[in-house]
Amino acid sequence: MTFFTRIAAVASILVIAIFAGVVADDSGGEKYFPDGAVDAEALIPPPPPLGSPAFNEAMTVVLWMQRIRTPEDIVFVEKSLNFDRFIPILGNDLDAFDREALEEILDDAIDEVREEYDAIKERYDYPRPFQVNDAVKPVGDARTVASYPSGHSIRATVYARLLADLFPAHASELTEFGKQIGYGRVTGGLHYPQDVLSGQILGNAFADVILQQPAFEEAVQQIRSAKD
Repeated sequence: MTFFTRIAAVASILVIAIFAGVVADDSGGEKYFPDGAVDAEALIPPPPPLGSPAFNEAMTVVLWMQRIRTPEDIVFVEKSLNFDRFIPILGNDLDAFDREALEEILDDAIDEVREEYDAIKERYDYPRPFQVNDAVKPVGDARTVASYPSGHSIRATVYARLLADLFPAHASELTEFGKQIGYGRVTGGLHYPQDVLSGQILGNAFADVILQQPAFEEAVQQIRSAKD
C-alpha cells in the first residue's frame, strides 16, 4: 500500500548502515531459538541520543505520520499481533497443517524470541515517543516499556518469515504484511522509525536461526504428517 511505502521510504533515510552477522550457538538444545544465537549489538546500532539531530528527525516523522493517519490506519494499528492476523493471507493452503498445532509451534518460537529481545530493550531503555513529546498522541498498545527495538516489528517479521518458509507461494505477501505491522507502530505514535527497522533486522536474524533448528523442522514435519 502506498501509505506504508511512504513510511518505509522516510524511515530508511534515518537508519545507519549496519554490518553484522549471526553468531551460531553450540548448546545443542532442543529449543527453537538457542540462547545467545544472535549478536544483537553487532546487528543494530544504538538509538540516537535524545535531542540529537537524528532523534529530532525521527520525532518529526512520528508527528508527521500522526497528522496524516486515517481512521483505517488506526484500526490497523490497534489490532493484536498474533497468528490469526496472517491467516487471511494463507487461505485454504492452511489446511495442509493442523492449525492449532501450527499456532502452538509458532507461538513457542515467538515466546523464546521475546525473551531475547526483552533483554535488548532493557539494555537500551529508550523512551517511547509519547513519553518524550506530549504532542504525540498514541493509539493502540501504548505501554511505557522501552521503545528500542520494536518488539512488534521483531515478532511480525518472525511470524512472516516462518510462515513464508512454510507457505512459499505467499512469501511476498506475508513479508510485506509483516513490514506493514511494523510501520504501523510509527503511525500509531508508539515507536520511532529506527525502532521498527532495527526490529526488522533482528526479526530476520532470529528467523534465520529458528529455521536452521532441527527441533523446529521436526515439529513442523510432525504436524504436517499428522494432517496427511
